[in-house]
Amino acid sequence: MTILACSVLIAMIMYTHPGIASPVPTANSPTGALASWNPNVNCTPVLVTIEQIIGNQSSPLGGATLGGSMFNPGTTSPYGQENTKRWLSPTSSTPPGWISPGQPCTMTNANGQVVSAFVQINGVQRGYRNEEDWNSSFMPVNGGTKYPNGPQSDSTFNIFTPGYGICDSSNTTGCMHNIHVEIDHDWKGASYCGPYTSCDNNTLVGQTTAFLTGLDVQGFVFWDQDRVDEATHNFSGWELHPLTAWRVPYWAPDFHLSASASNLGVLAGQSASSTITVNTFNLFSGNVSFSTAISPASNASTVGAAPTASMTPSSVALPSNGFYIAYSQLTVTTAVPSAGNYIVVVSGTSGNLTRSVSVTVNIMDFSIAASPTSLSIPIGSSGTSTLTLTSFNGFSGNVSLAAQVTPASITAGLSPVNPSASLSSSSMTLQSNGTNSATLAVSASLLTTPGTYIVTITASNGGVTRTTTVTVAVTATPLGV
Repeated sequence: MTILACSVLIAMIMYTHPGIASPVPTANSPTGALASWNPNVNCTPVLVTIEQIIGNQSSPLGGATLGGSMFNPGTTSPYGQENTKRWLSPTSSTPPGWISPGQPCTMTNANGQVVSAFVQINGVQRGYRNEEDWNSSFMPVNGGTKYPNGPQSDSTFNIFTPGYGICDSSNTTGCMHNIHVEIDHDWKGASYCGPYTSCDNNTLVGQTTAFLTGLDVQGFVFWDQDRVDEATHNFSGWELHPLTAWRVPYWAPDFHLSASASNLGVLAGQSASSTITVNTFNLFSGNVSFSTAISPASNASTVGAAPTASMTPSSVALPSNGFYIAYSQLTVTTAVPSAGNYIVVVSGTSGNLTRSVSVTVNIMDFSIAASPTSLSIPIGSSGTSTLTLTSFNGFSGNVSLAAQVTPASITAGLSPVNPSASLSSSSMTLQSNGTNSATLAVSASLLTTPGTYIVTITASNGGVTRTTTVTVAVTATPLGV
């Protein structure tokens, strides 16, 4: 491996995606120094994950953005994107009229860093293959002549991190774990791909099964601006185009955990859940038992008790009939009061194998406080107290207010007449980590029974309530007497 490739690989390792634990090839796997599997590509690949390529910024449609990736802008050339993504690598058999230099081994990203344009991704699965964009001639950048082997198509499909095969408008979670790939028609026309090559589209279908078989792939990183709003393209422009090689690696029997929701937002006192999916590989069989561990997120401040976590069921049995999927539900329950960010690590153990996935829990809360907390009111007069609502850890929303007066001790009268309580506002909007206030007014008429009363003020958001109290002493002497 060249010094440049080594330095790029080290940089890529620093971008490891949290919570993704792909199956690891065993010692019998063809690992070691990386090299191109396609003899027509004279580049050294960098080993990455899908998540490292597409980055962690999502668009409103749910797919990965251009700016969120360290590979931004992808491979480019002066010849437009259709020519760029189909450009043949330099060999002794390029077609007549081919324009040098062809696909680049490295590129300079938007941050001015030199990164590899040629990558290898291990431990993925594929979706269904389509044949599209049929053509009979090379692109102008490849000479524009007729293909010597007849019309050719782009063989297109998505590859994904196991457990995240679905990406559509109703379920965008998987979109940030998918990338589109294409075996290019110009590469087939030049016999760089196609029959008896490392990127044989027909053997791909014969030797692998969509959504089941594990794959390793190699290709060039490209951004297709014309496809960013298409579900079949994961609502993102990122793709490997051209895909230059694929292989079925040797994996020992294994399993992998993924979470349907890797970030949970929950109000203190309530619960939230995420479905944990168990994917199996290579005839894995056995019982997988779940355990959870909870800790505050790094540099996070917390208030109150930590949440608790449970798994239902606490274990799953996986038969040895090939690839298999099982589910368990993680439920996180929070206390009152509490606020802060926590990491829940869900581990699945079977024999000597343990696989884990992390879920971040953001506990939000709000409080209400009165100042002053006690009032002394002569009959025929009134008093006020300021009520302050406070947001904790990002809570925001509308909060309803209500006040209720109850006697605490009455000095006279068999049928007491309570003082009246009113609020300056019955509903307030609380911004994230902000405050808002209202005024409680308590009035004692000349008919109010002297004594001590408790005014309970309730602040509500959905099914969550927080309360505070104000003690009111009503005296028998009217104001001014």
